[in-house]
Amino acid sequence: MDHDYLLSEFDRLVSEGVVLYDDKQTILHQQDGGLTFQFVLTSALNKKPTAATAGEQSKELVEKSVRPGSDIDTNGYELGHVGGSHVLVANKFCYARPHYLLLTEDGYARQYEPLNRSDLAAAWALLSSRGNDKLSLFFNCGNGAGYSRLHKHMQLIPTPRNTFASFLDSADGTEPDVPFQWFYQRFSDPTVTSVGNVVDTYQKLLRKAIKAIETCQGHESDNFPGAVCSHNVIMTTRWILVIPRRRPSVRAESGANAMGMLGYIAVSSKADIDNWTDQGLCKLLRQLGVPK
Repeated sequence: MDHDYLLSEFDRLVSEGVVLYDDKQTILHQQDGGLTFQFVLTSALNKKPTAATAGEQSKELVEKSVRPGSDIDTNGYELGHVGGSHVLVANKFCYARPHYLLLTEDGYARQYEPLNRSDLAAAWALLSSRGNDKLSLFFNCGNGAGYSRLHKHMQLIPTPRNTFASFLDSADGTEPDVPFQWFYQRFSDPTVTSVGNVVDTYQKLLRKAIKAIETCQGHESDNFPGAVCSHNVIMTTRWILVIPRRRPSVRAESGANAMGMLGYIAVSSKADIDNWTDQGLCKLLRQLGVPK
């Protein structure tokens, strides 16, 4: 699925009222600790479920025609299959244009499980399609990483500009002094990068994240078979970044997903921004991740 198709289908779903996207959303900047944080203020998130409300809403899906095991209703939102193991679905509550979910066909695959070869093969196929080199896929793995649904999924959005990870897009970029541990690797030549390279890179970075989590105290975990340490993944055709996570939030209104850990934070009100700034932006990220 190339970029033109992804964009045209997204615009169609927005115009039909199926997908919520605020084309008048604004970005507000805050400085802390030498870092620039971007708050995306959008009305599209007003009805988005949280981890606390998703369980109750999931009960409503029992009567609907959803995939067995899934807590995400994709009826009317599906664009098509990516390989034989995944399906691309429009996100319902969007702060980017376009904004999609890459779900496993298996509704019993869980968000606390690490990415496997089929996940990464589907991700790489999507990112490698024509015009998609400026898109990012991110994954919120585990309760500590800020997920709101259990059905295993990644999210696809245009790569935001001027985040903490933007240095990775430049060969001579300078790594910012973020207040938490992260692990990354650039691909030397994306045109010849194979799925095997992507899998090996992710697994190497995940091992580093697991080791980092094991050295700290006070982290949330998922006590289920197949669960791995909570972590965020952000990947493009040029690099992969993994962030070990201790908790999804300190206050309910100041939780961060993968993009939030890069200083790109979607909020529905200025009160949400105040909840972040009142706690100290860098101090908050330090508590969500593993401190340096």
